[in-house]
Amino acid sequence: MKIPVCDRCKAKDVEGIICHHCDTAYCYECLEINPPDMRICPTCGQFICNECYEGMIQCDLLTRK
Repeated sequence: MKIPVCDRCKAKDVEGIICHHCDTAYCYECLEINPPDMRICPTCGQFICNECYEGMIQCDLLTRK
């Protein structure tokens, strides 16, 4: 997906992914350099950043329903 700005390298209008929990955006180039920055939630399968993954008690989608 097209992201407006990468929160790590500040590149604008590049392809990347956004954390489902905190909306932090990473371009694919930054993720190639540091793959652990983005993880997949074991419950819902959405991408979440490592910070959110480490602090997660339960999937955010479960509390939104």
